[in-house]
Amino acid sequence: MHKYNTRLALAAVLLLCPLLLAMGFNDGSGPTRIPEPQADYQVVLVDQQGTRVDLTQFAIDGQSFIMGTVGKGQVAVPFEKVQALELANKEGQLTAKVVLKQGEPVHLAMTADLKATGKTSYGNFRIPLGEVSRVEFKGLLR
Repeated sequence: MHKYNTRLALAAVLLLCPLLLAMGFNDGSGPTRIPEPQADYQVVLVDQQGTRVDLTQFAIDGQSFIMGTVGKGQVAVPFEKVQALELANKEGQLTAKVVLKQGEPVHLAMTADLKATGKTSYGNFRIPLGEVSRVEFKGLLR
């Protein structure tokens, strides 16, 4: 009887394993939690459809800088130096024009699946960077 119960339990676990694993990868529940950045930047984000969203605690993948490539090198531009970020997503290739507060703009290639996150007056917000057309930096709140 003991061997039968052990085998039955093992069979049940093996049958339920795919279902339990699939539940852990579902990202369709929305941004209930977002990374809390080190600094509280206030921005106006405009998506590819023209929808404007006011955000606080803005971050890109939890960071307070814009990471991209210039030629063969990588660069990280801190938010404190940025006035605006203009993005263009053409056939999965994300390019960015980083408008600096001082100096000439910086042109970067970026990863489209990075997540832009922040807080609105009505809840947490998350969007893939490839779906964003512009981010206007309004300043640091704290």
